[in-house]
Amino acid sequence: MAKALVLIGLFLIFFASRAQLPSDLPPNSAPFNFSGMQVATFDHRYDGVKGYHTLLKDFVRGVVEMKKDQRYENVLINYDAVADNLIAKSDKMEGAVLVRKDLVLRFVLKTDEEEYVFEKKTVKGMPAFLLKLTYEREIFYCRITKSIKKVDLGGPYNTSQGFSDEFKEELTYFYELVDGSLQEITASKKGIIRAFPQLEKELNQYFKNNKMDFNSSQQAQLLFMFISESLK
Repeated sequence: MAKALVLIGLFLIFFASRAQLPSDLPPNSAPFNFSGMQVATFDHRYDGVKGYHTLLKDFVRGVVEMKKDQRYENVLINYDAVADNLIAKSDKMEGAVLVRKDLVLRFVLKTDEEEYVFEKKTVKGMPAFLLKLTYEREIFYCRITKSIKKVDLGGPYNTSQGFSDEFKEELTYFYELVDGSLQEITASKKGIIRAFPQLEKELNQYFKNNKMDFNSSQQAQLLFMFISESLK
């Protein structure tokens, strides 16, 4: 069974130029002071767990927007869906570095197929990074959370091999109200209709014509784009 303990080590880095900073982000963007040449790296904290704790399997180039109108493009980043953190990496570093959440406003992960836009919002009084699903008029978000599902060994005398813990993904959807607050939406057909009763006829027809899997953010995005368009 894999250990899910966080193994945090201090990795000594000597900077010869600014390009050696993780993804060229500012020196104060990590929780450890780069001026002290120490940074926390923890790529091996989930060794042995099936799957990966990040949104994407690999780090990709993207954009990070921070406080004081700071914008950094073509940086190597990923989203830690277990800890709800932006993490950065440099081509010259082995480990990923946590980026301070209090400094980040928005970031975009870019692949050849699509872009993932995350915005920092307040959920139940706490800051959280949410995936933005729609961009016009009515705004919908998705919170992507991963946790570790412990393996079921089948009793103390089970000698079967090949079992391992694995990451389980959970999606939670939100609707942005006029005052900027977020309303959580129950991820079911009935829950959607309850949230938008004025569209009951249109939504019933949509569900009749389209397969709906709320465990797929792509399918949910199509649904919320339809709702946003119908509410005009």
